Amino acid sequence: MKNFHARRLADIMAAHGFDGRAIHRVGALVRKERLKQDPEAQALEDVICIVFLGYYAAAFAVKHDDEKLTDILVKAWRKMSPRGHKAVTGLELPPRVGALLQAGLLKMEYSVKSP
Repeated sequence: MKNFHARRLADIMAAHGFDGRAIHRVGALVRKERLKQDPEAQALEDVICIVFLGYYAAAFAVKHDDEKLTDILVKAWRKMSPRGHKAVTGLELPPRVGALLQAGLLKMEYSVKSP
């Protein structure tokens, strides 16, 4: 899906006169290349995750069981930077989403510390 969106954006940008360098950069951002190494790519990923958690997670949660939702929330958390994590702590998450995120983070922390 990332490649599809990158190609689609490339077509739109080219049609509007953007140069190859700009098109390549936007494609790299959309494909999430070098996520943890590229500050702009990481900022974009943080925003995507924060918007999901703040605005869409409640509706998304209705469609998924606790185990699946916890897995998705932890995956989103792992993609984020410490700055993104800090921003999420300022959100008022729906109770179920917040509880499952906390449970997933505790489980993740335990599995990291376990031998």
